[in-house]
Amino acid sequence: MSLESIAARHPEFAARCGAGRRRRPLAAWLCGLLLAVAAVGCKAGGGPPYDYPFPLGQVSDSIWETQQTNAEAADFIFFDHEFEGSTANLAPAAKKKLEAVALRLEHVPFPITIEQSPNNARPQLDAQRRQAVIEQLARVGVPNVDKRVVVAKALTDGFTAIEGEQAYYQNIYNNFGSGGGAGRRFGGMGGMFR
Repeated sequence: MSLESIAARHPEFAARCGAGRRRRPLAAWLCGLLLAVAAVGCKAGGGPPYDYPFPLGQVSDSIWETQQTNAEAADFIFFDHEFEGSTANLAPAAKKKLEAVALRLEHVPFPITIEQSPNNARPQLDAQRRQAVIEQLARVGVPNVDKRVVVAKALTDGFTAIEGEQAYYQNIYNNFGSGGGAGRRFGGMGGMFR
């Protein structure tokens, strides 16, 4: 479409832009662009509703909220390492965690989970640990806590020793660079003792 044909279809824009007169190139280009936009009939949101992009964050927000909820639920898991050895006694750091759990418990729907022993090998120890946590929470005044404390497998499996060693040396390797860094010197990426 030429500038003249657009000016003929839209005389009000042609009069404003001075179509037909000799103008500077930039001004003529801007007037032509304005006329072209008017001819096409560009309007905001002109396509069908399914063509509109989602608002920023609408698609990804549900993913992040799910991850945040799962992470918050994991705060209520008492892992095997949070007990002293093969006993039902809470380790010192786990006692602080228990206090934090007691404060948050009335505001969340999550159960308090005692990590089950591997392959359910020691169900009596698991039951003792559950009972110890129930007693501690009842002592600080949490009502009906026995209905919320369960023994179950943790949400995620822990690292094996080999996987933990690999992750440790991988981290060292990445932090010190790749030029023959500490990861290679210390036997990372597969374990030193294999």
